Amino acid sequence: MRSHIQRARPSQLGFSFLEVILTVVIIGTILGAILSQVSLVQQRARAEAIKLDSFQESREFVDGFVRDLHLAGYPNIRMFDTSSWSPALNSPPWNDSRLAAGVIYLSPSQITFEGDVDGDGQVDVVEYKLITAGNNCPCIQRSQVLKPGGAVFSVQVQNIQNAGTNADPVFVGYKSDGTLVNSADTTTTAGLQTLASLRTIKITLKVKAVNVDPQTGLAPEVSLNASVTLVNCSMLATGQTMSCQ
Repeated sequence: MRSHIQRARPSQLGFSFLEVILTVVIIGTILGAILSQVSLVQQRARAEAIKLDSFQESREFVDGFVRDLHLAGYPNIRMFDTSSWSPALNSPPWNDSRLAAGVIYLSPSQITFEGDVDGDGQVDVVEYKLITAGNNCPCIQRSQVLKPGGAVFSVQVQNIQNAGTNADPVFVGYKSDGTLVNSADTTTTAGLQTLASLRTIKITLKVKAVNVDPQTGLAPEVSLNASVTLVNCSMLATGQTMSCQ
């Protein structure tokens, strides 16, 4: 009997080695692209989380600053009959610990004001100050002590990028007519009158995150600002233009 054995044609042998290699390369390229995109999305998510944490910390600080400053100048002399006070009212009256003088110091890197910020009936001296060097700084520190008293600071927000100068201030004031006020204090008559004429305080905050963006290798920065209209009278000079609510 004659045996019939057919030899397989080349097309019937399956994939060639070259075809397998090409297939593996194509699949590897596709998987690499997918994994690269997944990694990119994860990096962006981490970067946004870092930026959000920094923004929330800054936002909470600014909100607290606004709440404090809204009480600058409360309570003031216009709320009391001081003629029967014992001990008698100090002279000048803004030095009396029972009354709040309002904003008593302003510079691009610092603001100090008096007010009952706790609602406990006692006047506090509150100070916010940019510290450029030291532990956890550059930072803004806050002090709150009963009037009169020395400052006792605690760090409120870190990695501040403001220079604290006239060109790059943290704090700036405006009079009722819109005049810009960079600095004023109680050591001169002109300073007293300027502080008494303040109507608005603006805070500008530029903060760099503690952690770096894994994609760029840089720490992201956030910037925010707020303006506070002063609603309590200053006692530092006569003829005040501030509202007395």
